[in-house]
Amino acid sequence: MDDKRKFDGVIFDMDGTLIDSGLDFSAIRSELGIGQGVGVIEAIEQMPAPSRAEAEAKLLAHELAGAGRATLLPGVAVVLDTCRALGMKSALLTRNTRRAVDIAMERFEDLRFDLIRCREDGIVKPEPDGVLIACQAMGVEPQRTVSLGDFHFDIIAANAAGLVSVLLTTSPNWQDFAHEADHVIDKLEDFLTIIA
Repeated sequence: MDDKRKFDGVIFDMDGTLIDSGLDFSAIRSELGIGQGVGVIEAIEQMPAPSRAEAEAKLLAHELAGAGRATLLPGVAVVLDTCRALGMKSALLTRNTRRAVDIAMERFEDLRFDLIRCREDGIVKPEPDGVLIACQAMGVEPQRTVSLGDFHFDIIAANAAGLVSVLLTTSPNWQDFAHEADHVIDKLEDFLTIIA
């Protein structure tokens, strides 16, 4: 462990944190008949089999299209380069599908991580399980790890796992849960003041 380094590991969310995939979750919820207050994935899992399969296909189509048109958010390269320069282990932890993540990885060479966990890999945020599994796989202690995400589920999972939680204010309703994050930043470059 480097005593001069603030953190040994970092866990990133993908959509709205590192890339802008243009996913309109309000429109997706409306199309799938899912109300507010419950996660899209969780709602789909509760649907009867025929409806579930149709909803999964529609969600996948949105995610793949989003990955195909996505752009990197400003500051991604410098943030990831700084994490590497500091010797921090990095993980990407997303509720998105592996196929969409693969598209994003192929399109953007800056997106390189020591570990990637998608929803196919097990329990998703807001549960802390994936965060803790990622920390264990990277060989870092949760209390020496920082999490960066734009959504309430990112903050809930990080806090429950004992990480330092950082909220990027790209989500439309970020003010509703900003008070739960350890740090709130308006642009990715501000993350450097937290980790360096």
